[in-house]
Amino acid sequence: MEVKRHKAAIRRHEHSLPVKCLVRDQLVNKHRAMFDFGCGHGDDLAALKAEGIECGGFDPAFRPDAPKLSAPVVNLGFVLNVIEDVQERADTLKEAWQLAEQVLCVAARILVSDQSGGDVEYGDGVLTRIGTFQKYFTQAELRQYVEATLGQECFPAAPGVFYVFRDEELKSNYLASKYHRRIAAPRKRIAEVRYEAHREVLDALIEAITELGRLPEPDEFALSEQVVDTFGSLKRAFGLIRRVTSEDDWERVRKQRSEDLLVYLALANFGVRPKFSELSIKFQRDVKAFFANYKNACNEADRLMFRAGDPDEIDAACKRSSIGRLCPSSLWIHESVRDQLEPLLRIYEGCARAYLGSIEDANLIKLHRFSGKVSYLACPDFDSVPHPITTETTKVWLRTLRVGYYETKSRIDPPLLDRKNRMLDTEDDRRSKFERLTNQEVKHGLLRDEDDFLTQSVWQENLQALGFEHRGHRLIKSSQNQSKPKVSLPKRCPRYGVGKRIGGAVYVHRQYEHVLGKVVVEAKGKLPAEFEYTVVKHNEMNGNVSFIHCPDFDTAHEPSTGGYAVVHLDGGIKLHPAFADPYIYHHKWLFVADDYQGFDIAESQQRSLEWMMLDHVDKSRIGRLSYWNTEVEPRLTQSPDQGWLRSAEVRKRLKLTTCALAHLRDSGKIRFKKKGNAYLYRVDDRSDE
Repeated sequence: MEVKRHKAAIRRHEHSLPVKCLVRDQLVNKHRAMFDFGCGHGDDLAALKAEGIECGGFDPAFRPDAPKLSAPVVNLGFVLNVIEDVQERADTLKEAWQLAEQVLCVAARILVSDQSGGDVEYGDGVLTRIGTFQKYFTQAELRQYVEATLGQECFPAAPGVFYVFRDEELKSNYLASKYHRRIAAPRKRIAEVRYEAHREVLDALIEAITELGRLPEPDEFALSEQVVDTFGSLKRAFGLIRRVTSEDDWERVRKQRSEDLLVYLALANFGVRPKFSELSIKFQRDVKAFFANYKNACNEADRLMFRAGDPDEIDAACKRSSIGRLCPSSLWIHESVRDQLEPLLRIYEGCARAYLGSIEDANLIKLHRFSGKVSYLACPDFDSVPHPITTETTKVWLRTLRVGYYETKSRIDPPLLDRKNRMLDTEDDRRSKFERLTNQEVKHGLLRDEDDFLTQSVWQENLQALGFEHRGHRLIKSSQNQSKPKVSLPKRCPRYGVGKRIGGAVYVHRQYEHVLGKVVVEAKGKLPAEFEYTVVKHNEMNGNVSFIHCPDFDTAHEPSTGGYAVVHLDGGIKLHPAFADPYIYHHKWLFVADDYQGFDIAESQQRSLEWMMLDHVDKSRIGRLSYWNTEVEPRLTQSPDQGWLRSAEVRKRLKLTTCALAHLRDSGKIRFKKKGNAYLYRVDDRSDE
C-alpha cells in the first residue's frame, strides 16, 4: 500500500505552532536564523522572510533539490509523525539534530482523543483516508522518543512541541527567562541636587539593578565606566540612589529576584538540574548574591518543590493569595499574573507547564486546591463580556502526568465567570471596570463571597427576579416588562430519555442506571459489599461514577443526600460520609421515568411548578437543605397572601402618603405584587435605602 506523504503538507495562513513557539520565545529572530527541515509548501519560510528573518528550508516533495544547511535553529515540524518507516523516522531526527548549531525544535501530532475516524492501522500508526500516514504520540511518548533517539534532554514549548539545546548558555538563559518576571523599578521619593545632575546615568543604573536584583558587575552595565568616573564606584552610586528612593523597595526587588531563581531551580528538577559550572555567568553571580552558594540555593528550591506536592500547603497558599478568584476547590487567575503568585504556587503551576509547555490561546489558569491538577482555559470574551464562558480546557494531572483536552463552549448550561477583577493585577487597566461591576452585583445580592461560579440559567433567573440586566460592564434596572415569567418544567436528559443533567453530569435513580451503559456496570463492581445507594451520577467530563445514598428519595419532596462513593476512571474508589448540611435534589421526577412507582410523578411535577413560581429565591443556594428549610419551604406551606399588606395598612404603619408609597413602589424600595386591581406589600422586606 503506497503512502502519500506529500498530501500531509497543508497550506498555512499563519505560522505553524512550532514556529510560533520559536518566535514567541525569541529563539528565532533577526539575529538568529532558522532552517526548516521538512518545510512543505514553504508558508512558514515566506512569513519569516517577510518579517526580515533569515531562513531556508528543505522538503523531499516540494523542495527536493534544496541543500540541507546547518543553522542556529532547525525546525523539524510535523515531520516525524508522517514517516511510516521506523528507522527512517529515527534517522531523520538525528539528521536534523546534526544540522542544529544551537537548538532543534521538534513538533509532532499528539493524541488528544480517538482521532481514527475510520483510519486503518498501519505499522505503529494509521493510514488515513487520503493515503497519508500518521503516528500519534502522547506528550510523554514524544518526549521519551526524542530523548532516547538523540540522547539529549528536551524541553516542552507547547503540547507536541519540544526544544533540544546544543548551546548550553542559550538553554540556561531560555529556562531562566521563563521564570524571570518584570518588576517595576523603585520610584524616587525625594529630590537630590547631585542625583538630578546625573539623572540619565543613574536612571539607567536603577533599571539595571531592578533587572538583576543586585548590583551589576562592570561587564553587566554598559555605563559602568561613566558611573565609576563620576562616583568612584557602582556601590557609591547606588548609595545615592538609595537616599532618594526607599530601602524597602530595594529589599522587595532583591526578594523577588531571589524567588525567580528559586522557582527556576525547583522546576529544573523536572529534567536534569544543571551543575553550577553549567549556569551562565549571570546566574552564577545571582546564586552567590542571593544564597551565598549553589548548595544553599538548591536545598531551598527542593524544600519548595516538596511543599508544592502537599495539598494542604497548596490550599493554604491559594487562600492567602492576594491575586485570584478563590472558589471552593480552586483559584482562578489570568495568565498575565502567573508570575506574581507566591513562589509555592508558581512552582505548582510551573510543574504543569514544565511537562506540557505553553497552551496557545489559554488566557486563564485554574489551580486546583486539593486534587493536584492545573487547568489552562481559553476565554476569548474575557475582556468584552461581563460574565463570559470558557471555550476550551487543557487539564494536567500532576500526580500521574495525564493530560485531558475538553471543548467546553457547547455546554448546555455553562458556568459564567464572575469577579474578573480578582483575576488581574491591581495595576491592570481593566481591573477598575471589572471591579465596579463586581461591587454592584454584591450590593444587590447577585454575588456572595462563598459562591462558586453560577450557571447561565441561574444568572438569568436571578437577574430577572431582581429586575436587573447588564449593559456592558454595568448593572442597570431592566427595561423589560417585570411581570412574572411563565414557568415551564425542565426536561429529562434527552440522551437517555431519563435523568437530570447538572453541568457535565447526569443523575438517575438506580432503577434506571442501565441507561448509562457499561461504565456504571464496571464502576459498580468496585463498590464494597452491601453498599447502599439510591442515585447514580455519571460525570461525563472526567468519567467518574458516583453512587449516592438518598434514604428519603421516595418520601420527601426534595430528598437529601447521604453518604456516597466515587469510583474514578482509573478504578480507584473513595467513600464519603454524609454532609452536616446535605445537598438536596429538586425535580426528583427527572431522575426516573413515568413508569416509576415509588412516588406520584404528577404530584412531584406540581411541586416543581410551585417553588419555581416563587420570586426572590436564591437559585445559587437552594441546593442546601438549611437554606431550603428556612427560606423556601415555609413559603410553600403558607397562604399565598400571608404576610402581604394592603395599601391602607402600609400607609398607616409607615405613616406615608399615597404619593410617597407610590414613589417607594416605583423606585423598587418596597416589595409588592399586584392582585387584581390592588397592590399588596411586604413591609418586612422594605429596603432601608
